Amino acid sequence: MKAPASAFRFAIATLALATAFPVFAGEKSGETDVLPRQLDLATARSLAIRHNRSIAQARESIRERQGVVVEARSAFFPRLDLSAGYDYTDKERIESFGGLFAPLNQKWVADLTVSYNLLDGRFRDANSEAARAAKAAARSQMEAVLDEVLLQVALRYFDALLAVDRVDVQKKAITVLDEQLTYAKNRFDAGAGPQFNVLQAEVALANAKPGLVRAEGQYKVAIDQLRRTIGLDYPEGAKSEDITLADRWPDAKLRHSLDEAIHAALENRPELASLRSGIEAERQRIAAEKARHKPKLQVVGGYGAQSLNFSGAIDDGISGWTAGLRLSIPLFDAGLTKGRVQQAESRLRQAELGAEQETFDIEGEVREAWIAWEEGSTILETSRLVVEQGEEALRLARSSFEAGAATQLEVLQSQLELTRSRLEEVVALHTYHSSLARLRRAMGEIAAEE
Repeated sequence: MKAPASAFRFAIATLALATAFPVFAGEKSGETDVLPRQLDLATARSLAIRHNRSIAQARESIRERQGVVVEARSAFFPRLDLSAGYDYTDKERIESFGGLFAPLNQKWVADLTVSYNLLDGRFRDANSEAARAAKAAARSQMEAVLDEVLLQVALRYFDALLAVDRVDVQKKAITVLDEQLTYAKNRFDAGAGPQFNVLQAEVALANAKPGLVRAEGQYKVAIDQLRRTIGLDYPEGAKSEDITLADRWPDAKLRHSLDEAIHAALENRPELASLRSGIEAERQRIAAEKARHKPKLQVVGGYGAQSLNFSGAIDDGISGWTAGLRLSIPLFDAGLTKGRVQQAESRLRQAELGAEQETFDIEGEVREAWIAWEEGSTILETSRLVVEQGEEALRLARSSFEAGAATQLEVLQSQLELTRSRLEEVVALHTYHSSLARLRRAMGEIAAEE
């Protein structure tokens, strides 16, 4: 049974959190990772999870929210405080009443107090639940960032694969044109062919070389974009052209209908989970604001000691225990609580509307990605057929030319058309896999890709 995308995403997010400390500790000690010289898609994904800065920022957001949870939870425990003080006053500033005892010009005091809220109108409960919901929202948001980073890694990797294939196509075209030039020269040297054919072949070969240069440049750019998405530097002394790809195009297919894809998106997308948690947090904040206007009962106690005001020695003092209850009943706050509740209710409604809009947008995102994937699938099938036809056309043109039944121009034209068809095929491959990756991202399943 296939595990749901949320389970894969949770495992990946857990891995990201677990590896965060050693990764950053290594950076501080000077032990940093670098981009491997040979890279496959799975390794690129794994490295991005560990080193991408956007994921690291989202991870820190979870840590921040955990601090809010700890802060809210502290209200359920007693508070213990220790205070102490010492004062020294110049004797000239002390008023004397005469007699045997004059006030000392030194005094000290020390108190140990404990307090605990017995009743607070469920403010603590609501505040704590709001903090936990906000943390859950931050965790889901990190999963959304993770999904987006994994999508960008896949797209950049596919860009690099496209450049590799373009280089290969251009090299094949140059090889064929170079062979044609050699053939034309041999025929000219043997007196069996015109010099025009040699010049024509030289021009065709020269025109093909800029395409190779551009494809090689596109590969360098794609690798550098992939490196930046991952978040690593090149190995020492290496450049983008020194990085090679270990994978070819994946054997990826889609086994969902459009309705199933939309249903999966509504179930899996972490953005929706984050918004649902945010809505719950806003509900709890409303309860917390309402609790501010309810009676509060606090128990207090402590032990203290202080110096005597009229004594012959500074170390003379008195000490003892104190205990009591403090009841606070809000009677009138001039609309303060009402205003706060109104603000909280508005934030809740805004969150609900945001969730509705996000749901609407996600459905549209899935539909757009589905249409792009269908288009890419159709074009890919057609382009493969065209390449087969182009290869056969070139074979026939060369055979006819060698038999004297066709001109060299027909051979060169056939080669040009085949090159265009092959380039169209690799672009179609890129479009297909890129659109499929975007569709899986829209469905919330990109983290589950193997």
